[in-house]
Amino acid sequence: MSRPSIAVVGGGVIGLSTALALADRGVCVTVFEPGDAGAQSSWAGAGILFPLLPWDYDDAVNRWCEAGIAAHPAWLQRLQRDSGIDPEHRASGMRIVGGAKGRALEWLANRRVAHQSLANGDLLLPEVTQVRNPRLIRALLASCQRAGVLVRERCPAAALTDDGERVTGVRLAEGELAFDAVVVAAGAWSARLARLAEDRVWPVRGQMLAVQADPIAPTIVYEDGRYLVPRSDGVVLIGSTLETVGFDVGTTAEAKTALLNWATAVEPALAHAPLIRHWAGLRPGSVANHPLVGPHPDWPGLWLNCGHFRYGLTMAPACAHELAELLLAAHEHAYKS
Repeated sequence: MSRPSIAVVGGGVIGLSTALALADRGVCVTVFEPGDAGAQSSWAGAGILFPLLPWDYDDAVNRWCEAGIAAHPAWLQRLQRDSGIDPEHRASGMRIVGGAKGRALEWLANRRVAHQSLANGDLLLPEVTQVRNPRLIRALLASCQRAGVLVRERCPAAALTDDGERVTGVRLAEGELAFDAVVVAAGAWSARLARLAEDRVWPVRGQMLAVQADPIAPTIVYEDGRYLVPRSDGVVLIGSTLETVGFDVGTTAEAKTALLNWATAVEPALAHAPLIRHWAGLRPGSVANHPLVGPHPDWPGLWLNCGHFRYGLTMAPACAHELAELLLAAHEHAYKS
């Protein structure tokens, strides 16, 4: 069987993990990224490897998250071994302010997720882990390059090409390039490139802050959609908003004030912590938060790995494995036919 050539459009954690999974299976892979690899939502997120309040999601979302969480230890060890970069994967635990009742406690018990009700009424999930997004991206990029993936940064794919029946490649500013298959993993920008309706994948802005703090408890703190994520060097991430504002990656004074007020109410030690940075990223929203992983329903040769909403880092190794297995099985079937 011939060695297939695959284009991956999008160089974030989903695109790079997909490229690595394909390269590990002997595929010739080229990644096209319009900016710097991982510089969009992969960089902008908090790095919590857990679906926050999983009892609010259906089984399909939780299955992807659970598979991703299970895959992360070995996957991250491989990335660190390949790159020499420590992604800072650690079990920090997560404290849910106000606790959880009823369906949530039943869900935790049924899934055998370790949890503890604290004396103040909060709920502690001691096994929740985190990674440091920028370090993970650098390690993943280095691992891809070591595996033979060609990563073309600052090289946008303007469109996909087709012969009227199937997708045949990508169109760049320099011209058209042919591939056996194309995987769109372009995050919030995936719908147009993947020939999907805009109500299948759309941008959801999240604003975040980073402050430099004196040592505080290393545990992630979550309350009503907002969270504190302490890093090992004293940096604390404060997030996050959920805003439907199109492709606007601007920040607002209102969001900064609201996030700071919440953070200092939850952790008074942050009241005088210097603000390091305020930024925004665009998450890829999707229907019921279900990622699209597999072949395009209408265009042979086009594959999807997008729409992961807040959980791209959590799901990345599992979705990459699934996509690679499906694509290679389809290629082998077509070759034998």
